[in-house]
Amino acid sequence: MTECSSSILKWYTSRPWMLSCDSVAYYCEPIEGGLALTVEGCGEKAFAPISMLPDGSLLELDSSATWLNSILSSSTAAFQSSCRGLRKIRELKIVSSGLRSISYEAVDEGGERLLIKALRRLESDNIEHLVLRYLTFVNYKWVPKFICNLTYESSPYIIITSFIDGFPAATTYVNDASNRSTANVNSIGPKIGLAISELHNVMMTCSESWCRPEPITDADIRRWLERISWRSSWLRDKGSRMLPYSDRPLVYEAADSLEELVSSLEPLAEKLLGRTKLRIHGDLHLYQIVESQKGDIYITDFEGEPYKMPASKLEKEPAVRDLAALARSIDYAAMMGEQLRTGASLLQVSSWPPEELLRWEKEAFRSILESYVRNAESKGLSNLLDGLSSLFFWLVERASYESVYEIIARTGYHYVPLNAIIRYKEGFDELAKYVKEFSS
Repeated sequence: MTECSSSILKWYTSRPWMLSCDSVAYYCEPIEGGLALTVEGCGEKAFAPISMLPDGSLLELDSSATWLNSILSSSTAAFQSSCRGLRKIRELKIVSSGLRSISYEAVDEGGERLLIKALRRLESDNIEHLVLRYLTFVNYKWVPKFICNLTYESSPYIIITSFIDGFPAATTYVNDASNRSTANVNSIGPKIGLAISELHNVMMTCSESWCRPEPITDADIRRWLERISWRSSWLRDKGSRMLPYSDRPLVYEAADSLEELVSSLEPLAEKLLGRTKLRIHGDLHLYQIVESQKGDIYITDFEGEPYKMPASKLEKEPAVRDLAALARSIDYAAMMGEQLRTGASLLQVSSWPPEELLRWEKEAFRSILESYVRNAESKGLSNLLDGLSSLFFWLVERASYESVYEIIARTGYHYVPLNAIIRYKEGFDELAKYVKEFSS
């Protein structure tokens, strides 16, 4: 183990993927071509392979085609590769750099474009590579084709897929929300509904232990209800102290609203008893859906929800939870669109959203949900529809998760789910009303 230099520590604190912790431990381990930087704190482990350049600056090694070609072509004690037959990478450029990963567009020697996703969190419960491998094997056409992957110390590190030339569906939804239009979302929505319905259909046939469908038990239901109560307590006791003092009244009101909602949600959750839980997407939002230049839909990023406390990313859940997550994502898109329209802050637009904006949310989600149901019914997939009566329960559960995530990740978006929870409790949300009516 090599001690991390002060220059490495300073460089790390400027990375978008740094841990948001008050106390962390740093480790630097020699690897081929440089050092493996590992930072532990808050129950997480951040990771990046790095190298010092002659001018003293630091390079993330996975941005180098030469280093990637070397590390992907063979396995070592630390790195295990399934990419040994991969053609050499010729070109490499960053597509995005986020809180938990960096994505590169690569071109191999044969001219094929690839997406290389380099994770910046070492998580043994990340099974994205298994999901993508399975979906590619069964010829599910709405995901990028899985090619291979690389692990570091048994945790997923790099996932390589085909490259999709397109843009996030969120772009379409935010723009339509800003214009108070449903023209574009009503065009893309049915495609999304169809893709999700088919995703759940093929996951229903998965027979491996990590994905095999199972009946929902009473213990599952109690655990799912407990998530909401636990998060209510967390918001009040911990989350409130992680935000500015001026935000605390909002956090307390949302926490109280969650507690009030739990008792009314219990009958909805209990309708799931004996239904089916399976491996779902697990974190389905509009930035995880890509619309290609040809207008096709692709679902991406199957790594699950970060900070899913008190749950595990490996838990199987009913298909309806993906729909609830997508409905919540439409609320985010609406608030971002309203910001574009008015120039107001996120706190302002989410605290007092216009009724016409909330009606827009309902219509935007309707085109997705009706397409999902239509496809499931046409193919006799009744097991995908069994859980729809609990959709409002999962809408609240997802909002409770988002509240915790946004606060821990310090994104500044916590106003959106916190205000939504309050609207759900008070009955002033058009999308929630639609979900309840649809479920009855």
